[in-house]
Amino acid sequence: MTLPSSSHIVKQFDEDLAILRDLVLRMGGLVENQLAAAVDALERGDGAAAAAVVRGDREIDRIELESDAEVARLLALRAPLGIDLRTVLTLGKTVSDLERIGDEAKKIARGTRNGVAEGRELARMPTLAGVLDMAVLARGMLHDALNALVRLDLELAGKVAGSDDLQDQALKEAITQGKALMQSRPELVDAAFDLVFMAKSLERIADHAKNIANYVHYLVEGKDVRHPAARRDAG
Repeated sequence: MTLPSSSHIVKQFDEDLAILRDLVLRMGGLVENQLAAAVDALERGDGAAAAAVVRGDREIDRIELESDAEVARLLALRAPLGIDLRTVLTLGKTVSDLERIGDEAKKIARGTRNGVAEGRELARMPTLAGVLDMAVLARGMLHDALNALVRLDLELAGKVAGSDDLQDQALKEAITQGKALMQSRPELVDAAFDLVFMAKSLERIADHAKNIANYVHYLVEGKDVRHPAARRDAG
């Protein structure tokens, strides 16, 4: 799948834009895989697999740098306007959110790696199920957000944005359950903290997926639907 493109008099612009699209989609695929691997390592309590996820973040960082350079080059040399400008800006913003999702996935993997190394059995924690449910939602939101961007699907983008409230509520429940576990079983305090921090990472991943979904509205309609309260104040 590729993002829709238009034909230009300057054929080189189409080719440059295709390069940027391919970089962003490749980065998106890597980030999805990294998140899936981090969650799988957590569920299985596999410290070695978690360490591999941490190391794998370097390729995502490399693509981010390459994408940023391509965005800067397109803006400087092609001076795009209208839908072309929105496309370049949208892809640049998507890269930033994908990199942050990758960072949060790395935090989850690092927490698993360190927890296993220090003897904490995260895979047997009673609060793990709630965190894994959050992971399912976060992964689905990211996948749908990228598909919405590729297809310019406003309906799917809206679905992603609407799911963010579910993740916010799930985080509150994870914190409540974590606190209760710490009080009732002090020997599990460190492991419970690990899972609460992972739940926070999954909530942030959902936020970034929502951002990507919102960029679809900007690209298609030219409207920034983020931060509605701030836009009302500005109006």
